[in-house]
Amino acid sequence: MKILLTTHVFLPEHFGGTETLVLGVALALKQRGHNVTVVTGYPENNKSCDINQFDEYEVYSIPVIRFRHGRNVLIDQGGAMRNDYDNPVFEARFRQLLAEIEPDVVHFHHLERLSIKAIDACKERKIPAFLTATDFWYVCPIHTLLLPNEKMCDGPANGGANCLKHVTSITQPKWLARIVNSLPSGALEVVMGLLRRIHAKLSGKVGDVQALAKRSEIIGSRLLLLERIFVATGHAQRMLETAGIRGGKFRILPFGIKNHGYVKRVRQRKDGPLVLGFIGSVLPHKGLHVLVEASRLLPADAAVKIKIYGKSPDGDSSYIKGLRLLAQGDEKIEFCGTFENSMMPAVLDGIDALVIPSLWHENMPLVSLSAQAAGCPLIASDIGGLSDIVDSGKNGLLFSPGLASGLAKIIMCLLGDHDLLEKLSGAAVQPMDITQYVDELEMEYRKSISAGA
Repeated sequence: MKILLTTHVFLPEHFGGTETLVLGVALALKQRGHNVTVVTGYPENNKSCDINQFDEYEVYSIPVIRFRHGRNVLIDQGGAMRNDYDNPVFEARFRQLLAEIEPDVVHFHHLERLSIKAIDACKERKIPAFLTATDFWYVCPIHTLLLPNEKMCDGPANGGANCLKHVTSITQPKWLARIVNSLPSGALEVVMGLLRRIHAKLSGKVGDVQALAKRSEIIGSRLLLLERIFVATGHAQRMLETAGIRGGKFRILPFGIKNHGYVKRVRQRKDGPLVLGFIGSVLPHKGLHVLVEASRLLPADAAVKIKIYGKSPDGDSSYIKGLRLLAQGDEKIEFCGTFENSMMPAVLDGIDALVIPSLWHENMPLVSLSAQAAGCPLIASDIGGLSDIVDSGKNGLLFSPGLASGLAKIIMCLLGDHDLLEKLSGAAVQPMDITQYVDELEMEYRKSISAGA
C-alpha cells in the first residue's frame, strides 16, 4: 500500500509524543513493505516571516514533505485564526500531492496550521482517511482544554463565547482582553452567531473572531467524513464527544511504543536517595512547576533526587526562567536537558519513579507507557488520560492536579514505606508494542479499502 501520514510538526526539530508516534508507525509500515510518506508543517521562528513554501527531506529513509509557514499572514490567505485550521496554501498543495502520490490510505495525526479541508480532498478522490487524535486541538484552539487560571475546560460553550474570551486573554493586549472578558457570555454568543452566518470571509480582528465562531462546525463536519477516529483512551473519546464531536466513528486504540530494549526492572528502596524523574516538554500545562513546588515542601534533609529531562519548544521562555528561579538553591533538583529517544531505557533505568504532574486532560503520554515497560511506577495527576493508565495504589499513585502538597505527601509516603516502591514497580503493566499497534492499523486500512473496492 501507498500510505500518507500527516502531523503538524516532525523530526528532527520536533520530537514530542505525536511526532514519536508518527515515526514509529511510519517505520513499522515501511518494514512491512509499504510505501510511506509523511506530510508535516514547520512554523518558522522568525515572527516577521511571511514565507509559505514546501521542501522535502528524509528521516530514517522516510520521505518527508514539509510545509514551512510564517507567523504572519499574507493578505490573500485570510486571518491567523482561520489559517490555524483552514490554510488554503497547504490545501492546494495537499490536493496536488494526492494526485502525484495516489495513496491508498491517508492517516492524519494532526492538522494544526495545515488544513482540515485535506479530509475533503481525500473524500473527493475516494481515498480512505483516518485520524489519530493525539490531543484536543479539534475542539480547542489552544489544544489543552485548559483555561488561563489553570482550570480545566469541557470545550466550546455559549456558541464559543468562552473560547473567544480565552483566546483574547492570551493573544491580545491586556486592555482589550479586559473589555472582552467583561462582556456577558450571552451577548458574545449573539455576536458569534451572527458572524457564523455571514458567508463572506471577513478580515482583520473581526475576521479572526468569525473564524473562531465557525471553527467547531467546520472541523466537526470534516471529522464525520473519516473512516475511523482512533483515540487512546475512553476519556479522550468522552471529551471529544462532550465538546461536540458526535457521530464520529471512534475506536479506542491505546498507543503502541517502539521497543528500545526495555527490561522490566522491579525497583526497590535502598540506602541511597529516592530518584524521581520528569520527562517531557517544559510547558505550563505539563505542570513541572508543581513538582518543583513539591520539592520545596519536603524536609531539607529528605533523601530525594529529582532529575528533569526536557526543554521548552518556546526556547528560554518566561516559564523556564520562573522554574529555574523557583528551583534555585534546591540541591535535590537537577536539570538534565534532553536525550535521544534510543536512550529512553537507560534514562528510565536511572530513576525509581516517573512523575507526570500534568494540569490538562492528558491523552496517554507515550513516556508513561515507556515507564511501565521498564517497570517504573508512575506518580501522576488524577486526571483523565492518566487515571486510565494508573491504577492508584497498584502500579502508581495519583494526586489532585496542581496540588503540590499532595505530591509532596506521596513522595514522603514512598520514603517512609520501604515496600511500596517494590509493590508498585512489580505491578507495572506491559503496554502495546508498536508492531501490535500497526497490526490494528493495517487491519483497519485493508477493511476500508476492501469496502470501497
